[in-house]
Amino acid sequence: MRILGALASSLVVAGCFGPPSHVDSNATLSVGGAAARQNGDADASAEVLLIRHPDALQAIGDVITIIGSVGLACVAGNDSLCSPYARATIGGDGHFSFPPMRGADTKGSTGEALLFSTWLTGPAASPPATAPAGVGVDFYIQANAVTVPSVRLWERAGSVGDSGGSAQFTWSSLDSAIGTPADDYRLQITTAGGATIWTAEAGAATSASIDPRVTEDFAGNWAIWAHRKIAGTGTDFNVTWYSPSSAWASRGLVPSSRGKDCYVQGASGPVKQSPCALTDGDLTTRFAPLAAPACPSGQSCTPPQQNNWVYVDLGAATALSALVVYDLDLGATASATIEGSLDATTWAPLGLLPSTPYTLVPLSGSARYVRVRLNDPTAQLPAGGNGELAIF
Repeated sequence: MRILGALASSLVVAGCFGPPSHVDSNATLSVGGAAARQNGDADASAEVLLIRHPDALQAIGDVITIIGSVGLACVAGNDSLCSPYARATIGGDGHFSFPPMRGADTKGSTGEALLFSTWLTGPAASPPATAPAGVGVDFYIQANAVTVPSVRLWERAGSVGDSGGSAQFTWSSLDSAIGTPADDYRLQITTAGGATIWTAEAGAATSASIDPRVTEDFAGNWAIWAHRKIAGTGTDFNVTWYSPSSAWASRGLVPSSRGKDCYVQGASGPVKQSPCALTDGDLTTRFAPLAAPACPSGQSCTPPQQNNWVYVDLGAATALSALVVYDLDLGATASATIEGSLDATTWAPLGLLPSTPYTLVPLSGSARYVRVRLNDPTAQLPAGGNGELAIF
């Protein structure tokens, strides 16, 4: 999972430091709303969490890992990431209210409004579900009294089957379950520890298919996320419903690149990376670009051109069928070219790699070396993304 995950993107919609806060630092603020089970009943035994995200200056520093997919962390029971600022119990009528807070507590270090999330976890999952449903609402506090849109849990799990060699996922619409239409849906497959294996946008459809190669030999859970943006007074609310999770069994598909060495463009030629974080089969390790050499003391110098490409040595000429990337980050560049070679000197194009974070590109032909090269010759592969690269 990239350090700045799905919810972090909403932190920067108005710039790196979020929108300016419109509340008085000395004011007393209130936040509340209503929540229910899918059948509309209130669950007086449930707690609603209020999670305060770090401000941008904190996020740049040591606590950057706090920001991420809070909903996924809460579903997985990761208390270090799903850490509440306040708690509220649901009353018999379904309403909840958090303790009053000061306006200053809703602002960051530069006066920007901080991102908050409310979170409700459903009852413990019953087999065959492996994790409960949940619903989260992300918003900025821009008024003295904030009423979070009423939310109901989406407690219907989807199903998966095989169709023509692909895994076919289907689910009931959010509208049919709770009477609220979704703007879009997303398939999310994760490890038991919560690391993203694969994600696929489904738009307004209630089905999605994937090539089983994209999950390699990883096992874990899958669920559907439904999203809807609701306009509010002074701020919008982004609501995400998380269906109950189901088990995802390993397909046992090990890529030819697993455990192979890779080489990064250095100032004077390829620099070997062994073990290679891109091929180690660990979704939590990241590609680390080469650091620029230091200039002589007291002098300025032009950084050498490096980190523009990386290639994998498969060990022998291998028939190719696909390249899969996980959590890809191409930096500011728009795309990259996939190239193959038998000698790591003469390269032939095999396909184009878009900047989509999770994608499979069909390949053909044979090569011992497979290279991903940024199309901008001055660009460099950044750190942060680029969790895994698989060659079949």
